[in-house]
Amino acid sequence: MSERTRPMISVVVPVYDVEAYLPACLDSILEQTFEDFEVVVVNDGSTDGSQAIIDRYAASDGDRVRAFVKPNGGLGDARNFGIEHSRGDYLAFVDSDDTIEPTMLEEMLARVRETGAEMVICGIRRFADGEPDSPYLPEPDISAFGHSLAERPDLLFRVDASACDKLYARVLLDRTGARFPRDIVFEDVPTVFVLAACANRIEKIDEPLYRYRRDRAGSITGGHGERHLELVEAFRRLDERLAASDMCGAATDDALLRLHLTHLIAGRYPDFLLLADGVDRAAFLGAAFELIDARFPGWRDSAVCGELWPNALLRRISTHRSLLVAFCRMPRRIYLSALRRMGAFDPLR
Repeated sequence: MSERTRPMISVVVPVYDVEAYLPACLDSILEQTFEDFEVVVVNDGSTDGSQAIIDRYAASDGDRVRAFVKPNGGLGDARNFGIEHSRGDYLAFVDSDDTIEPTMLEEMLARVRETGAEMVICGIRRFADGEPDSPYLPEPDISAFGHSLAERPDLLFRVDASACDKLYARVLLDRTGARFPRDIVFEDVPTVFVLAACANRIEKIDEPLYRYRRDRAGSITGGHGERHLELVEAFRRLDERLAASDMCGAATDDALLRLHLTHLIAGRYPDFLLLADGVDRAAFLGAAFELIDARFPGWRDSAVCGELWPNALLRRISTHRSLLVAFCRMPRRIYLSALRRMGAFDPLR
């Protein structure tokens, strides 16, 4: 860390029972080419050997590693704790089973200094131990970035929901007061999109600088059960936060509708709608359509649906709950084949 009384960047790392992955995570942060940062490690009531690992890193690099312990409150609560105990002018979040590339902080801060943006995003590469890394799909419309939502409302659905592939100006967090909810598993949604809606400018570095560990055993969001109802709740809370904030008026109804439809329906074709059992799937779709119907009256006839689903048959299926429920009951091979024929998996759309 430099001689500044405050670090330039605070990296918040919530920890809960990840002793097998934590060393790789902390090593990747401490090996950054940029040096003026602190690591705020928050042990959220771990029951394994995570604290011993944290103690070892704090002892060997006490100038940068600041360790805290708190009762278990969930990922959102641990991140909020880390925000309140951080000192940097900019904040980043790294989940304790993930890693980051050595140049991530340097490249993201350089973009901030070039542009004055309050939010900078990088790409994500998914990986699993002993397997090839997932391919990285470049951003299909990089021209949307470099603006605010007031200038480019479509940025709202170009920004991914993850909290961890971004660098945030502290002034943005302070101005909005946005924090993570502690009682739902999709805590990123009502926080990240509010921050995006209120940022003066959003930039993107189209390189996979963040490495996300996929399919970890015990990962809640990787499952396909009843907790996906909390995704619907996350969007309900997002709507409430945006409605309550005068600073977020740039989030237009069309952009918000596209965001809801992408995350609650179109984005669920290859995971939840494919893999969940019939009861959970029906409950999720019932809640999702109820929310969308209440928030966006007449949405089925909007131009947004035509843009999101150019194929008329897929649009018809996807915008009617009963048809979508029936469609998802098809055998897996036929279901996936039909989706591909109707253009559901076009990464450029």
